[in-house]
Amino acid sequence: MSEELSVGRVMDVLRNCYDPEIPVNIVDLGLVYGVAIDNNIVKVRMTLTATGCPASAYLSHQVKELIEKIPGVKQADVDIVWDPPWTPDKMSAAARERLQSNQEPVTIEFDPASFKPRKKGHIAKNPDGTIVLINEANSRYLGNDDIASLWEKSDGNKTIDELTSELAMEKKVSPAEIRMQILEVVTQLVTIGLIAPEDAMVLPLHP
Repeated sequence: MSEELSVGRVMDVLRNCYDPEIPVNIVDLGLVYGVAIDNNIVKVRMTLTATGCPASAYLSHQVKELIEKIPGVKQADVDIVWDPPWTPDKMSAAARERLQSNQEPVTIEFDPASFKPRKKGHIAKNPDGTIVLINEANSRYLGNDDIASLWEKSDGNKTIDELTSELAMEKKVSPAEIRMQILEVVTQLVTIGLIAPEDAMVLPLHP
């Protein structure tokens, strides 16, 4: 096993992965139950905050993709489990403090037909090819080509539906095939401060 490939290295990488609905990484949330490395194959045992979480496929894919970019990793296997069920006491002290500082929960809602996402922050590419998105607070998040492409196109001039159609043409797939993934990515980018939230927020002031 190379020095670069260790459980600690994997956990550090997973701190760049966020549940789209919660502004805390999955490690500090306590969603990662275990990491094992065998023959340069990384196995992750993790859970989600609730069964039926709509971000399940997205998070699983993101975890696998981030780990497989670590030098020396042959393959990453992600096992989503529900036993033991996740409870808030599994969060780190830092995660609890961050969530308590936002006592009013924020629900991110938007209409894909009218919301025109506008990017914030900037993007960089590491020498190893990994993509890093950096918000205005200088927090860094690992991304991938799909996330980077969506972020780059989010110039405030096109709706999410229009962006979905454009990206679908580039990938030569139907918009329906990637629509849910794009909605999850936009939600995540708003949550971590890489897309301006103002037009996306539906505040509970209006009946």
